[in-house]
Amino acid sequence: MVKENASPYNGNVRYWVGRNSKLYDGPTAKAIKRQKYKCMHCNQPFMEINGAVELHHIDGNHNNWKDKNLVALHRECHQAQAVHRKRIKDGLAKRAVKA
Repeated sequence: MVKENASPYNGNVRYWVGRNSKLYDGPTAKAIKRQKYKCMHCNQPFMEINGAVELHHIDGNHNNWKDKNLVALHRECHQAQAVHRKRIKDGLAKRAVKA
């Protein structure tokens, strides 16, 4: 339930980000809370209008689930990370070769 008179446009960003962060659990929820509900890449709050939240492994090792290796990012910010840009580029190149 939304608080009475609550609107994402009334300036109470903390309420909405906190409410939306309940959609996530585990390491993603911990990272969101640790980051004070802001993306580590763009420093903007996690709001529905900003898109989904993804968990990023800082060292690129997807087997390293230590808290200090995990940060929450907007989906667009996550794809902007160099390691992911390379994977996307390589994936497109491999698909082109197969075609």
